[in-house]
Order: sequence, then structure tokens, then C-alpha cells
Amino acid sequence: MQSTALSTRSLDLLLLLRGSEPEGLGRADQVSYQIETAILMGILTEGDRLPTESVLAGELGISPITLRQSLAALRTKGLIETSRGRSGGSVIRRQIELTDTQLQHKLRDTSTEALRDLGDLAAAISSMSARLAASRADPQNVEHLEELVTRHRDTADERARRRIDARFHVAISIASQSSRLTSATLQLEAELMTLWWGDPGQPGNEGDLVEQHASIVEAIRKRDADAAATAAEHHSRSGTEYLIEQHLRLTMQAEGSV
Repeated sequence: MQSTALSTRSLDLLLLLRGSEPEGLGRADQVSYQIETAILMGILTEGDRLPTESVLAGELGISPITLRQSLAALRTKGLIETSRGRSGGSVIRRQIELTDTQLQHKLRDTSTEALRDLGDLAAAISSMSARLAASRADPQNVEHLEELVTRHRDTADERARRRIDARFHVAISIASQSSRLTSATLQLEAELMTLWWGDPGQPGNEGDLVEQHASIVEAIRKRDADAAATAAEHHSRSGTEYLIEQHLRLTMQAEGSV
């Protein structure tokens, strides 16, 4: 498998995922969860080469032994492959793809109240991130956001579109130049990635999403903080409404099949 060195930005995002793991996990399992989440979100992609064990363990603040335990668990799942020697190391082997059934069950089992709470958090984080980005984003940040809008618009695969949407929100938080907002966004998007966003065979809301993304970026480009915050909050609220609609429909379908 051809590999490429992990970018500094990807490593930084991986480190900011600390704290996203469920309670009760041991340290090795926490690190495995963080790397799996990064793969799920597309922060780490097939062919990415992780830093050497000594470097990665140091960045994560764990012992090399603990890291080796984490990497062994990931190898068992087929997510990475490791080679030894001077040019060796661990490389991401494949993308994680949750099945429609897994995603639907998670959304169905998440209560309407929990989805509203998640939506409130998303609206608060995204609106403040966009507000700060309108004041602090540099030209490279804006260019990257515009690139993500184009990629999202031109990508047909629903799973890939969802990962790009998550990266879009993360990119806004990066443009806000707030590491805490970026960490919160990463953890929020990691949770949203495990919910079902597609409905094969029925018309989607792709056009609305493209327009919403474009409106946010345009406001950031114009340094209009109020417009950026309003557009970002509207985008998050629309997503929450969509998830709640899907949750209620899946619940009714489950009740009807009993």
C-alpha cells in the first residue's frame, strides 16, 4: 500500500479528539477510540502513515507500551497495518463505514430530547465558531472552506458528503483560531457521524446544504460576523430538525412492524 506522511494538521486534530471517548475505557482503549474516530471522520484516510511509535506516544502523552497495545487492537480490526525496519511504521489500511442498519438503530434509539440537546450544542458551537472565523480567518482558511463547499457539492456518495460536511464544520472552528472550540467541534461531529443522515430512494436536501455552506463562507469572507453566526446557526438547526424527522419516522416504522 502506498503511504503518505501524516500532515501536521491531521495530527493536531487527532490530538484534539482526546476526551471524546466513552467513560470507563482504559488508556490504551481510549487511544484506539480516538484513532478510530479520526478514521471515521476522514481525518485519517487510507494510506496515511502515522508518526513513529516514540513520536506518537510522546504527542499523546502515553507510554510506548500503551501505544503498542492500542495499535495492536487496531491491527486486529484491520484498520492499520504495521511494518518494521527503517522505513516501517503503521499505515491506515481502510476507511470505517458503519452500515445503514447500525446508523439507523443509533438514531432510532436516541431520544428526541437528546437530539434537541445535541442540536442546541451544535448551534451554539457553530455560531460562535463562525462569528470568530469572520474576524480571525486568514485567506488560506477561507480558501480551504471554499474548497470544501465545492467538494461537498460535487460528491455523489452520501457517506463521503457526510464526512466532508463534518470537515467543513471543523474547518470553521480552525478558522476561529480557538483550540477549545475546535476540540468541542471535533467531539460533536464525531457523535453526529454515528447517526443516520441518508434516506436512499427519497429526495435529499443536498441543494439546501450547499446553499447553507456557501452562505456561511460568504459571510466569513466578507468579515460579517453577525451574518456568519446567523447562517451557521440556521445550518445547525436545519440539521437537527432533519435528524428528529428521521428519528420519528424510524420509530414509527419500528412500532408498525411489531
